[in-house]
Amino acid sequence: MKNRPIVYATTLVLIAFAGEGHAGTNDGYSGVNLNIRSGPSARFPAVGRLPAGSSLTIHGCLARYTWCDVSASGVRGWVSGAHVQFVHEARRVYVPAYAAQAEIPVVTFNVAGYWHDYYRDYGFYGEVDHWSDHRWENDGNPPGWRDNWDDDHIDPENEPVPDND
Repeated sequence: MKNRPIVYATTLVLIAFAGEGHAGTNDGYSGVNLNIRSGPSARFPAVGRLPAGSSLTIHGCLARYTWCDVSASGVRGWVSGAHVQFVHEARRVYVPAYAAQAEIPVVTFNVAGYWHDYYRDYGFYGEVDHWSDHRWENDGNPPGWRDNWDDDHIDPENEPVPDND
C-alpha cells in the first residue's frame, strides 16, 4: 500500500501529457460562409460548408497562413486563412495577421497522405493520382487574401489623430 501515492502521481503525469495532444491546435471561427476543401486551393473538391461565425479547430496553416487545415462539424479540410479568425489577446483577429504571434503551427500538404487519412470514403478519392500531379502551389492566393495583413497591427500610441476641421 505504500506505493499508492507513486501510482497516483504517475497517473496524473500521464494524464497531463495526454492533455497536451491539443497543444498544436487552436479554436477558431469562420469569418464568412466558408467552403472546406480537400486541399489548399479553390480548385480542390469541396467536402463541406460552414456558415459565418461557426466554430472550428485550426490544426495548422501553410507558410504565409494562406490556407489552414481545419476541422468542424465532423469534417477535416482546408480553408482560406484570410477568412479564419481566432481569439488573440481577448479579441477576434484574422489568422494571417496574428498567427505567428500566437504560434499557430506551420504545416505542409501531401495529397496522397492527407486524402488517405481523411477521404477514403469520398467519391473523388479515386482521382487521387490526378490531384497528386496538380501543382496547387501555383494556383495563386486564396479567396479573400490581401498582402497587407500587417495593417491590422495598429499601435494605439501611433494611431493617426483625426483632423477636426
